[in-house]
Amino acid sequence: MQEIYKIFAIKPKLVTNFPEWMLSREILQDIRSQKQVAIAEIAGRDSFAAIIKVAEEGLIKKVVPTICYTGTEYGDFTISFKKLEEFKDRLQKLGVFMYPTILLGDPEFWHVLCGRFISKCFKDFKEFSPCVGCHLYLHSIRIPLAHILNAKLIIAGEREFHDKRIKVNQCKVALDIYSDFAMQFGVKLVLPVRCVKSGEEIKELIGVRWGEGKEQTMCVLSKNYRDGKGMAYYNTQAIRDYLVEYALPVAEEKIKEYLSEI
Repeated sequence: MQEIYKIFAIKPKLVTNFPEWMLSREILQDIRSQKQVAIAEIAGRDSFAAIIKVAEEGLIKKVVPTICYTGTEYGDFTISFKKLEEFKDRLQKLGVFMYPTILLGDPEFWHVLCGRFISKCFKDFKEFSPCVGCHLYLHSIRIPLAHILNAKLIIAGEREFHDKRIKVNQCKVALDIYSDFAMQFGVKLVLPVRCVKSGEEIKELIGVRWGEGKEQTMCVLSKNYRDGKGMAYYNTQAIRDYLVEYALPVAEEKIKEYLSEI
């Protein structure tokens, strides 16, 4: 756990070269030899619900949990590891083996994509939110790992519907673009709970008491697109323009750079 604390403290560029204690040669070779293996994005309860749903459908036999850092999180960084231990037995009962967790991230990439040009993005794309670019970052930075592991499925807990609330980084246009971008590099972004509309359905899937937004790290920019009454304000065309005109070209260049390091 000491090594994990160090990574979260420093948050180094960790995308293509992983330490032996995190991804040994033996485990790497074993993962590469599997046919029904997928990378899983680990964050809040929706991400766990997504894994459970895929496991119940028999689409995978083994899963590689991954935790990505951005540079904007705060809170207990070990909570995801504790949750993974809680769900390990559940997955085994569903016939799915869980590999050791891989940490990854590149805050400098996040900075260029979501932070460095905030003022310009507001000027160019009006109703701009860094959350949209952040989720592009979270999905795209796992693409090189997918190539390294020969695991061309990435499971994520993105939901287009959150009861009656809107999350701009998970609206239809954003999710479609994230998926298309991953496919551009031969990786399928699997969104098993995309159409799950209510939190109650998520609770039924995970089978444990877990409140939305609870027992996970938080982000200093959370809810930046909501007004004082909690209402979201966004513009679908602005989201598309930001992604197509700025974020996607930046991400494409960066992913190609990572892939050249493999």
